Amino acid sequence: MATIKALYEDAIKYEESLLAHSIFCLIQEGKIELEQDDAVLLQINPDPEKLEKLLEMNYLGFHQMNIFSLKTGRQKWVFIFAQTAEDAQQHLHMKTGQNPLNCLELSPDEVVFTGNRFLNFRELKKEQTQFPCLVGVYEKYPGNKAFV
Repeated sequence: MATIKALYEDAIKYEESLLAHSIFCLIQEGKIELEQDDAVLLQINPDPEKLEKLLEMNYLGFHQMNIFSLKTGRQKWVFIFAQTAEDAQQHLHMKTGQNPLNCLELSPDEVVFTGNRFLNFRELKKEQTQFPCLVGVYEKYPGNKAFV
């Protein structure tokens, strides 16, 4: 049995803004308690106007940074943390003078091998001090793949 408290903590840890704000709103409205089974969330909804205001204000203070893969050549991709795809493309142009062939948002749980370790983009984001930021380049060579 998972509790609302455990789900709320995970929503904050994994920066799931909508879920965290929804739970916060429901608690404020007195519709749920932290010790309840999280299955109760399937049966109730927060007031849409209150939830919208909380999300607009970013009441819980999430710093939404997404990871984008920008293809810069036939076998080359650059990875940038930014709020939007447009921000990522502008950052790439500012840093390298290049415009990407495409720009795709990736899952923050995607795992990469960098240095001597495997980690996901969510963990890599915690190591960054400024945003937007370029965090790596992936080049595919015949028989060789490298994330730098």
